[in-house]
Amino acid sequence: MELFAVLAAWVDAAEQTERMIRQKIAGESEPRRATGIRAYFGSSVHMTGGLDNTGIISQISEEFRQQLTPMVSLIKRLTPEQRRQAARRTLRNMMSVYCPELLSDFEKATDRRREWVEANRAALMKALAAPDVDYQSLRNWAEEAQETRQGLQNVQEELSSLIRDKFPMGVDSLGRQ
Repeated sequence: MELFAVLAAWVDAAEQTERMIRQKIAGESEPRRATGIRAYFGSSVHMTGGLDNTGIISQISEEFRQQLTPMVSLIKRLTPEQRRQAARRTLRNMMSVYCPELLSDFEKATDRRREWVEANRAALMKALAAPDVDYQSLRNWAEEAQETRQGLQNVQEELSSLIRDKFPMGVDSLGRQ
């Protein structure tokens, strides 16, 4: 569930990034305020789609890592046998056994989104804040942003389906509520 929540936050940020690009193309974005680019996009990393904060990608990547391969608790680290057992009982290992396609899709989608943001962050922020508009570049970014967002959403839907199928709430083994 926590992995789903982190993924949902990244999907929201990706949607916001795409929306900002499309608003700029349509001429709906506000003019840059004198207080700077942060004021133009808002102070929240979420509201800027994660573009104005260089640490957001590493933060999200770390959250994914912590969910997939959490650190072994101190008590379990005391003995080598318990440490090895705990290290093997990670969500990443469980997913690699029970849903390897989902794990692969998840890693591909998150890697692709991270690489896109890292490669385009500076130029895109500059283009979104500029008074003149390079429509072709913005259209290309919008298409790429849409593709990476869609990849994240597809994985989110797969994960949601898996959670609903394997952990139904309020339904017994016979399907009764």
